Amino acid sequence: MMANDRTTADAQSLFDRGHQSLQSGDFPEAVECFTRAIRLKPNIAAGYRFRALAYLELGQRIDALNDLDQAIRIRSDDPMLYADRARVLYRQRSFLAAIADCDRALGLDPGLAPLHGLRGECHAANGETQKAFADFAIAMEQDPQNLADYLIARAELHLELEDFDAALADADSAVERDPESTTARQTRGMIHRAMDHEADAEADFTRTLELDPDRVLARLARATVRLGLKRYPEALADCDAVIRTLPGLPKAFEIRGMARKFSGDIAGALADYHEAIRLNPGSLLAYNLRAGVYYQQQLYNKAIQDHLEALKRDPKSAGTFNQLGWIWATAPDPDVRNGTRAKECATRACELTEWQEAGYLDTLAAACAELGDYEDAAKWMLKAIALAPEHEDDYRTRLDLYEADKPYRGNSTLNPR
Repeated sequence: MMANDRTTADAQSLFDRGHQSLQSGDFPEAVECFTRAIRLKPNIAAGYRFRALAYLELGQRIDALNDLDQAIRIRSDDPMLYADRARVLYRQRSFLAAIADCDRALGLDPGLAPLHGLRGECHAANGETQKAFADFAIAMEQDPQNLADYLIARAELHLELEDFDAALADADSAVERDPESTTARQTRGMIHRAMDHEADAEADFTRTLELDPDRVLARLARATVRLGLKRYPEALADCDAVIRTLPGLPKAFEIRGMARKFSGDIAGALADYHEAIRLNPGSLLAYNLRAGVYYQQQLYNKAIQDHLEALKRDPKSAGTFNQLGWIWATAPDPDVRNGTRAKECATRACELTEWQEAGYLDTLAAACAELGDYEDAAKWMLKAIALAPEHEDDYRTRLDLYEADKPYRGNSTLNPR
């Protein structure tokens, strides 16, 4: 046998072994086989392509991209290489580059219908919604076998755009087409949660977990729903399960902290908020949640400090401005109160919400009263009542004080915000 023939045969044998390893899930062995095959035959694009697939399974995306780049240099007319690279680029969040590869692949083979779905997701992630909808429509028409996947992707885009009815219609269709799809169930649960359909959301998340108990995000989402339903022990159980699986997930500590606080476990809540902040020092929510516990403990200066830390993370957080304004306007401790700062914060909160949030007008009224401007306090209180008549009894109590030229002093165990 000629040396060249022997080299070709050896490369083919290694290539075949690599394929077998890839199919059996032995990805390190697949990489080794394809690497040895490439050494023998460095100008065969398939070796690089399939080694890239093995690298992907090992989470080595940069190595996969390098191999696909080399494969494309060898076979620039192969649409599947561009399609593979587009998928990796999408996972790398390089959406424009992924779109360009989808365009090249579809230019070479317009029949690659799934690429319309991928390109649609890239367009959606890049904020090009109309292009995304157009691609999803083509994918649905040309690739009905994967219709449920495209419906889910379109439902997620509708959800992002807050078109909840359209999102729910797509999610319902996806579940109807594939009732065992955990992705469809979880997506529909997220839509129900956004629509405040808490019972339906819980049902979808529960079914998702029955189908796949390892779906951590579904369990965390169910904990959030149960928190809203005031079923704190169940919310705590879900959070505990999430934390056992992913102990570094700050959101789980935030939710468990809220469940503990509402259950009366203040020390446990505080510990969870400490841990959430340690895991994610950039979290606006964790600082505000911890400030709420400090407020309840009458540790007003600590609460103020946490709210100020929250503002560093989001200088346009109306809720944080409002909380600061409330403390400075109503704290029982005269050394804490500061009417000027309270009014500045409350005014900023109202500006950020276009003067349409009754609770923020309530805070502004309290700030004016702290400054002795009872006429303005009563004016803002009346506007708050007009915006939220369901809170009139509570607001009237403060309005009566302002009309009697008296300020309001907050109750640290019951923050009305």
